[in-house]
Amino acid sequence: MADILLKYDQDKWREESVPAFNTLQLFITNRCNLRCRGCFYSHKLGGEEMSFDDYCAAVKPYLGKIGKIILLGGEPTMHKELPSIVKFNQEQGLKTTIYSNGFDLTPLENLDLTGVKIRIGVYGAQSGEKCLAQVKRTDLPVTIVYMLRRDNIGQLAAAAEMAEKEFNCEDFYVSSIRDIATTGDYWIDTPETVSAEEFAEIVKDFIDNYRGGLKRLHLATRGVLVTENNDFKGVKRCRFGNLFPDGEKIICPLDISKKLTSKELLFDERVCTKHHKCILQKIVLHKINT
Repeated sequence: MADILLKYDQDKWREESVPAFNTLQLFITNRCNLRCRGCFYSHKLGGEEMSFDDYCAAVKPYLGKIGKIILLGGEPTMHKELPSIVKFNQEQGLKTTIYSNGFDLTPLENLDLTGVKIRIGVYGAQSGEKCLAQVKRTDLPVTIVYMLRRDNIGQLAAAAEMAEKEFNCEDFYVSSIRDIATTGDYWIDTPETVSAEEFAEIVKDFIDNYRGGLKRLHLATRGVLVTENNDFKGVKRCRFGNLFPDGEKIICPLDISKKLTSKELLFDERVCTKHHKCILQKIVLHKINT
């Protein structure tokens, strides 16, 4: 897949640099309160989860090698020891991102959120599966992650407006689903997914027409988007590692689809994809006040 240049009005937007942390992603529970179509983790959903002791033991070998932890599931807010997990990360000086569906954020309401980000993934604005209208309203600082697929393209602008006005978001993230659980290959499309070319056009149209007050737009590159300021070839080796409740390890999250496990997680060693670029990179545009 050839690179696709994303152009934007540089009088309206300033591109921010994105720090590249070695990141450990821990799927702390297989329990989930939803069963979403196209979920890349659907084959592992169930009742298994890491105990707090198992979590600490899993993280300790990577201290000094990582700067960030992403907590996933399943639905990580369903883990009863989540407060202890977050506190442990803080004590180790690690940044934490909690990736939730947002349907019940009560377990996060009394947490010390120093160094913690909360991302809520949605598939629509007012209608459809896991739409933003179904997410519990909260005063917590959250970032809405809009996962584009073919049936929700027309709701993107409305979701951005809701994120700003109903969730007081300063940041909004645009990405897309890739049905790797079905295809076994990130680059193969299905009837539900939008192609890389379509994704680029949707993102460009969204940026060109955006008139809201969000401060930052985070745009997934999906392995193909580049800008005039960044071709994303600086990060050539994988900076991710993934751990599951059953002890299984993989490097790139996409290895789930290939059932490509690893005996050990080795950061900054494996070359990223056939394009030699990490497909999990993003572009961040900061709105210039005029």
